Formats: sequence, structure tokens, C-alpha cells
Amino acid sequence: MSAGAATDVGRLRTVNEDGYLAVNPAFVVVDGMGGHAAGQAAAQAALEELYALAGATITSIDPILGAVSAAQESIIAIPSHAAFLPGATIAGVIMALLGPQGSEPAAQEAPARPTWLVFNIGDARVYLLRDNIMSQITRDHSQVQVLIDTGQLTPEQARHDPRRNVVTRALGGGIADSAIPDLYSVPVQAGDRMLVCSDGLSDELDDDALATILAAGFPPQRTAELLVAASLEEGGHDNSTAVVVDALAADGSAQVPA
Repeated sequence: MSAGAATDVGRLRTVNEDGYLAVNPAFVVVDGMGGHAAGQAAAQAALEELYALAGATITSIDPILGAVSAAQESIIAIPSHAAFLPGATIAGVIMALLGPQGSEPAAQEAPARPTWLVFNIGDARVYLLRDNIMSQITRDHSQVQVLIDTGQLTPEQARHDPRRNVVTRALGGGIADSAIPDLYSVPVQAGDRMLVCSDGLSDELDDDALATILAAGFPPQRTAELLVAASLEEGGHDNSTAVVVDALAADGSAQVPA
């Protein structure tokens, strides 16, 4: 794999409440909520727990669930007397080695297939570019997504709706919810390009703009920088973060290390 990441405070904010982890096999974006200090503290607290995934060999969903749950507990433990409690949305992709049908390999010598394990809570997103076709893997936990699902808004209308930043699920933030993320499993193909981003990026750039930059042929670090720069050109109304991950090869006979 090859990866790159970029983040910017944006043109209107004074504090960057986004954070990211980009250490093989874990590529995660955390978007803090609750105001400047609370949002920064929440993002940092979550990332400290998520670093448990960095450098690990992932053979099941359990380490992901454990890290996200620990992030939730860490955010909830932050002292706060503000009207808006510290919280965060999160999205990520983990390169895992899974056995047949996505199971944990039965033995150390069992063949393991490289698999993207994608997860999210809130409106941070993960996209896949494969064969120059981009698709959104995650589904937003937001008020406008509910309105889209019920036919009250089109996706284009939702992009400009004033309720677009109201999330229905988050880590902390006073939102009563478990810390179990939505999970998606996608077998890796050589040439795959994954984008993990905060809503500050996807709110500014529509799918066509994202796909154009992702497919332009630049390496991951330059691509992440171009994505964030483009979001600033479109207004930069929020913090903007992009993590880009390329699968340079996908060996279906990979072995789980002893």
C-alpha cells in the first residue's frame, strides 16, 4: 500500500477540530464536535485510542470494534461544562487479512485474503475508486440522509440544505448511542484507491469533483493535498481532511504472520 494525508483549518474556522491516523494498516479520519476546545479534545482523545490499530495485523473486526469503543469512552470522560459536549464523527478503512467468507483464518498457515474493512459513525465518509469508477462505501448518519431515504430530499438538494451538518450518530456529543460503527467488507483489488474524508471536504466537493481528482493519476500524498486545496477553493467553510490509500498489489495467497 501507499498512502498520503492532508488537513486544513479552512477559510472560516480558527481551530482545526479534524484529526487523522494514516499508519498501515489503519487509515482513519476523526471530526471533532462541540466547539473549538471540546472538538479538538474529542478528536485527540479518539485518535489516541485508535492508534492501537497502527502497525497491527488485523484478522477480524474485533480490534476495530474495541478501538472505536475505547474512543467513545475516552471522549465521554472529557470534563466539560459547555452547552455542547465533546463528540466526534469517525470514518476509516483498515487493510485486514481475512479467511473465507470474511472469517478469521482458522490457523496461522491458512490462506488469507486482503480485505478493506470500512467503518463509520456520523457523516465522515469513505469512497472507493476502482477502474476509474468512484462509489461511496459508507452511508451518512445525518438528518439529511434520513430525508433522502424517505424521498423528501434529493442528494443534490441535501448538499445545500441547512440541516446537512446535523448528525444522528456520533461518538460522545451527548448523543445517546452505542459505539458500534457500521461496517463494510470489500475484497482488495490491485489498483484500488480509497478516500477517507471529513464532511468539510465532501460538503465542498461533489462526487464528480472528487472522482476527477482521485483519478488524475497523482500519488496519494499529492492527491490528498489537491483534494483539500480544491475544498478551500470552493469556500473552505469547515475543516477539511483527506486520507488517500492505494492498493499497489493484492496477493490472494497472503499468509497471516506468526
